[in-house]
Amino acid sequence: MCISSYKFPVTRHLWMTVLGALAVTVAGTQPVPLFEDLALDGGFRLSAVSSTQKPVESGVVLVANPAIPAAWRLAQWGTKFSLEGAKEEDDDSGARRLCNIAKELIVYPGGLSGEGILLTVTGASEYGETLRKQGEPWPHLLIEQQLPAIPVSRYKEMRFHVKFRVDHCTPATAEPMAPGLHTAQVTAFWTVHNQNSESKNFKDMIWFGLPLFDVRYPVPPGHQAVDIGKNDATGKFICTIPGDRLYRKPVEIGAWNTLACDLVPLIREALEASHGKGFLTETVCSDLALTSFNLGWEVPGSYNCSIRLQSLYFNGTDG
Repeated sequence: MCISSYKFPVTRHLWMTVLGALAVTVAGTQPVPLFEDLALDGGFRLSAVSSTQKPVESGVVLVANPAIPAAWRLAQWGTKFSLEGAKEEDDDSGARRLCNIAKELIVYPGGLSGEGILLTVTGASEYGETLRKQGEPWPHLLIEQQLPAIPVSRYKEMRFHVKFRVDHCTPATAEPMAPGLHTAQVTAFWTVHNQNSESKNFKDMIWFGLPLFDVRYPVPPGHQAVDIGKNDATGKFICTIPGDRLYRKPVEIGAWNTLACDLVPLIREALEASHGKGFLTETVCSDLALTSFNLGWEVPGSYNCSIRLQSLYFNGTDG
């Protein structure tokens, strides 16, 4: 029967009931922001140069509003030149800058929800005339955020989005580099933990990643391996999704690119891959929660490299 042809009395109570139901439906489908302080007003807690160093953080840098706690950490693992004590600079445009001879972070107005940030690593300073050898650490420059154990099963979708432009990535040495050992790459990583206290894998984890850039490839490939290669490595399984599932064209130096996807089905795939490698074998997807995020440069090769990041968000949508 067509509703429009049926005459029925409309009472105030009925209208309130209908409107209330619509409000619940609309509210239930609104995206829930899963990152804090994308404007970066609270600045960054600065890491030590090693995750085993105590204390592991040494104050807050690039604060725009002291009333806002620093939700982000600037991780500088493996560097030979700590940013601790580096002079902070502001310019007339409102940009905030922190740098030394090996690294630079610029926060433009609006931060990651505005004009973005710039992350630069200078391999010429980090490595000098030598190349990194197997087992030696390598410089990182990452933005990181701890997450409040977000259950993967909580949301129908978990949409991640970031615009990026690699401004340059050039060798800082004439010495030939080994592709299996030396590169410069940018990946968005989450730690994914088993949060089910009744599971045999309770508190165990994997690394889940989305590649943005790898200087060795036109499109960054997927990667499945164990996190090893340095003293403070976690020894946990890493699953990075192949870039050809995320990009329609090669990632070109100097060109803007967009990474946008739903994490939920991809994390299910990563869990299946971890099972195949002998990790989290007693874990199902409903056991999983996202517990941290990081994004930025890892530079195990002698490269001078810089990337601009904008329009970063990570939102959950109820089913």
